[in-house]
Amino acid sequence: YHPQVELAPRDIVARAITDQMRKTKSNYVYLDATRIKDKFSQRFPTIYKNCITLVINPEKEYIPVAPAAHYTMGGIKTDTWGQTSLTNLYACGECTSTGVHGANRLASNSLLEGLVFGNRITQKIKENKSLFSQKIDEEINISYNIPRGNIQGFDPKQIKKELQELMWNKVGIIRNSSDLKKTLQKISEWKFVLKSELKTAEDFELANLIILADLITNSALQREESRGAHYREDFPDRDDVNWKKHINLVVGE
Repeated sequence: YHPQVELAPRDIVARAITDQMRKTKSNYVYLDATRIKDKFSQRFPTIYKNCITLVINPEKEYIPVAPAAHYTMGGIKTDTWGQTSLTNLYACGECTSTGVHGANRLASNSLLEGLVFGNRITQKIKENKSLFSQKIDEEINISYNIPRGNIQGFDPKQIKKELQELMWNKVGIIRNSSDLKKTLQKISEWKFVLKSELKTAEDFELANLIILADLITNSALQREESRGAHYREDFPDRDDVNWKKHINLVVGE
């Protein structure tokens, strides 16, 4: 899969593991850390403790592992000061798309991003503090411009579970046009939730997940190339001629 084997970029390692899991019809592969023995507990103390809790001795036994969602590369577009397209709304961290990471974040750079942009945002807020309320425990009333119906009969927990499974299986580590189109079709069937009366935090979370899933899947379908963690098996090569750019999605008129 890669000449650097276990030191390969994380996206390649994740795809290699996924490929082997598919071929063997297994839910995991084995990680062999026995060659570093006593160094394992010193270098990875938390993982070592978790393994011991699960009655696995990584110094002597193989560790069953599988890929998992770790970091989001896209998000809310901001400028270099964390300002979004909405006046006085700032965003920082993994929820954003600042452009500093490219398509495949280097290890630990997320911490630096949080430090830099967090500090910059506080500077901006201090400069414009007169625009913000100084009241303590102030309540904010939120109103909606879109009509919402009282649609009954859907289970937020069940839809959330199905949505998460769908996104992981069809829009996860390995993507293709057929799976992405099927995913968009299924997401469209759940969009009635967005026009429903949302009452609980669980309802709002589900609505946000549906919107986010739609944005991610549409972007993945548009980008007909592979770049960083975005891998299309029907377009496995990087295409700098047509796709060396970001995809920006905006709310329609």
